[in-house]
Amino acid sequence: MAVKAIDLAYRNPIANYGFQTLNALGDDAKLRDVLNIDTLNRDLARNGALIARGFADDLDEFNETVESFSSRVTKDPARKSSTKSTAEIKAGVCEMGLHRENGNLPFCPDLQWFYCLEAAENGSETTMCDGVQVYQKMNPGLRRMFESKPVKFDRLIPWQNVRTFLSVELEQDFDSVTFADLDAVNELVPNQKYSIYDSNLIRSELTISAIATSSFSKRPAFCNSLLGPSVNYEPPVITWADGSEIPMTAWDQIRRLTEELTYDHFWEKGDMVVIDNARVMHGRRHLDDPGRRIFGAQSYRLGEQ
Repeated sequence: MAVKAIDLAYRNPIANYGFQTLNALGDDAKLRDVLNIDTLNRDLARNGALIARGFADDLDEFNETVESFSSRVTKDPARKSSTKSTAEIKAGVCEMGLHRENGNLPFCPDLQWFYCLEAAENGSETTMCDGVQVYQKMNPGLRRMFESKPVKFDRLIPWQNVRTFLSVELEQDFDSVTFADLDAVNELVPNQKYSIYDSNLIRSELTISAIATSSFSKRPAFCNSLLGPSVNYEPPVITWADGSEIPMTAWDQIRRLTEELTYDHFWEKGDMVVIDNARVMHGRRHLDDPGRRIFGAQSYRLGEQ
């Protein structure tokens, strides 16, 4: 008799934050024994993130899971690949603010994945914040401000990083990516403006709403990279679309509200997390244990609800 998925794991809600854990029953269950594309889509539509704990998957099996649940896998050009579709996350020791992965770039993945190979002995938590809750609990005046006024990210990026990023997103060989592809992206993504600063640097200006609508839940969420880090790149200048400053009162309200709604995930070895990247922002507390090893991947969704 075949073992039913319900006999291999159980779900447990995380009070106040809207997320849930998927806990393995027994020592031999693999995540793909329990989860299929329909159940993953439903989980993300309901909760925005899924935390899988106690499964027997290793790093290679995590790689296979990412690929099997994705139409296409992308990557951060600043990270060195560990497996075909994953890379170890090395981003210094400072606290990393909440952000949407690639939220200030012209192509933004649907899913952010994490896998814990070695857990920290203390601290070093990954943070997650449900942008739907933030949107619903924002001061109405602040919400209307962000609904009516897009923001702009303006920064310089090394040309080699841009080439790597575009080679992945445009599915071209790295050597075939030229300055002409910058114009092609500008036409393809109207709110993106790439321009040549010099032979080594590209100026990137992305104008985008701070409010995203998830393809899983179909609900608006305050999900963006306004508070995010720039560990491997020059920090962007963040303004309203017309270049005017976002008021300090708005920044203060955003920081206070997101901190109130931020969940700290204490990693255990073998934990896997998948996040709806248009709904849930993620970050990290100060890295207190440099022995912690977390691997990540970014991808586009497979299948519709």
